[in-house]
Amino acid sequence: MPTKTGLLTGVALLVAFLAQGWCFVRANSQTHDEAAHLAAGYSYLTRHDFRLNPEHPPLLKELAALPIYLRYRLPFEPPETLWDEAEQWGIGREFLYHSRVPHDELLTLGRLPGLAMGALLVGLVGWWSHRLWGPRAAFLAMALAAFEPNLVANAGLITQDMGSALFIFLTMYLLWEYGNRRSKWFLVGAGLCTGLALASKATGVLLFGVGGMILLAHVVLLRSPLLPAATEPARRDRLKQAVAVGGVIAILAALAILATYFFQGWGTWLVGFFTQASLAETHWPAFFLGDYSREGWLLYYPVAFLMKTPVATVALIAASLTLFRAGMPLRGREALFLLLPVAVILGAMIVGRVDVGARYVLPIYPFLFVCAGRLATLSLRRRWLTPALLGVPVLLAALSSLRQAPHQLAYFNELAGGPGEGRRYLLDSNIDWGQDLKGLKEYIDREGLPEVTLAYFGTAPPEAYGIRYRRAPNFDPVSWPPEPAESPSDGTAPSVLAVSVNSLQGLYLGEPGPYRPFALRVPKATVGASILIYDLGDADAHDDLARVYLYAAERELDKAARNDQDGKHEAAEKRRQGARQWRRWAGEQGLTPSP
Repeated sequence: MPTKTGLLTGVALLVAFLAQGWCFVRANSQTHDEAAHLAAGYSYLTRHDFRLNPEHPPLLKELAALPIYLRYRLPFEPPETLWDEAEQWGIGREFLYHSRVPHDELLTLGRLPGLAMGALLVGLVGWWSHRLWGPRAAFLAMALAAFEPNLVANAGLITQDMGSALFIFLTMYLLWEYGNRRSKWFLVGAGLCTGLALASKATGVLLFGVGGMILLAHVVLLRSPLLPAATEPARRDRLKQAVAVGGVIAILAALAILATYFFQGWGTWLVGFFTQASLAETHWPAFFLGDYSREGWLLYYPVAFLMKTPVATVALIAASLTLFRAGMPLRGREALFLLLPVAVILGAMIVGRVDVGARYVLPIYPFLFVCAGRLATLSLRRRWLTPALLGVPVLLAALSSLRQAPHQLAYFNELAGGPGEGRRYLLDSNIDWGQDLKGLKEYIDREGLPEVTLAYFGTAPPEAYGIRYRRAPNFDPVSWPPEPAESPSDGTAPSVLAVSVNSLQGLYLGEPGPYRPFALRVPKATVGASILIYDLGDADAHDDLARVYLYAAERELDKAARNDQDGKHEAAEKRRQGARQWRRWAGEQGLTPSP
């Protein structure tokens, strides 16, 4: 068992992680998917109806909505037209921004379960490291996890990534413990956690690949990873054991999934799984090292990991893997449980080529931290050298992460140039998920701006954060008339353009996009790391902005024409009218000549 000092150190690291997470939760506005996820989870709890957001499993959405349900018991009464159409985005906005409880409080409550799961993951990293290599290894591994910006950011959001990482890691730990102690309760726990991983995110299915390889090793290797060293039954008996273990895990996983759907069957989960599996064939737009593609890149996730992880952390992980025989060696059994999941998860993401963010490989982090913790067992001639050599990189990793707090979502390490340069290499949820509306409001108030021209990549309504703006073209279709908050306050044009990084670089706008002239300028200011401010105080800037409006209007007209060959499709006609009205309005404002 850990010593008293070790326990206090572990508690201190957990407190440090939670403090960073709390600051992140309070500083960042709603990201792209959070309102839809929160409303979907609340609908599951109140109506036991899974029509909203069926493409993702329900568990983490239910956990996010549970504090709100227990605290307020809000009525769930979305507009019938939106409910009938399962319009999750409209229902999410209605639930979060038109409830009797302020949206900021709802969002904070919904994020707390993810923060708790992040703390559990950090603690589990320390415990497994302690079980393998002792208290010093536990301290090193926990320190890396507690100050890992990717863990902090994803723990503070209502998404699937943190919960998926926790349950995948917990499943492997329990299966490892089952091999140590042969207790049925560890096997039961592994089966249930497999189901929870599958009920968290579709990538949980990779556990069957990892588990299958471990069971195969149990059958064919001389020393089984699932049996104590002194136990060596015949291969036929091992095969029977493997089948029994696999069967128990599969049955318990299926029951766990069923429970998250309130025992209504597996149909919705299967629909969601196959929907996610088809993403690799949809050719999602992506950006990597200055290039755009709908086919993806083999190096995307390895490079994203290297850019979005503190340099000192990467160095410690590499050193541990390189010096695998030094100190307490990384033996075959430990390597199987710690490195096989990393290889399978990373390999699956590379092959899948759905290149939207490093969060997709978040589950590999805890395994690598446990591996890095082994360095604490190195024995040097001078005893003080080991803690010194390891303490310096831990301190550097922590400082690198804290320097960019509370904007860890957009973290890039020093070799990538930090978050200010990150947009040159990676986009989407790596840097811009719509999280900086609060920061934009603070900037507007500080500068005394009555309003801004805003191209916001996100689904949160800027007016809910007190932002007055004229809406500039973005990834969503143009619409008319503008919302009240988009109307000019005094008839004068805004003096600045606030544009999200994804829109600036043309992601989802037809790369390189209409904002390319602004991307070549030096921004006046940066909000967080995802919104750049440009001065509109000269004729060239207004000319560039005029071309943006015209580009958007013409693009909508082209889309309407392609989707409405007979001229009778109502949705296409709405897009056509909106584009024409926007083009006319731009002309009236002097932004572009009227047609």
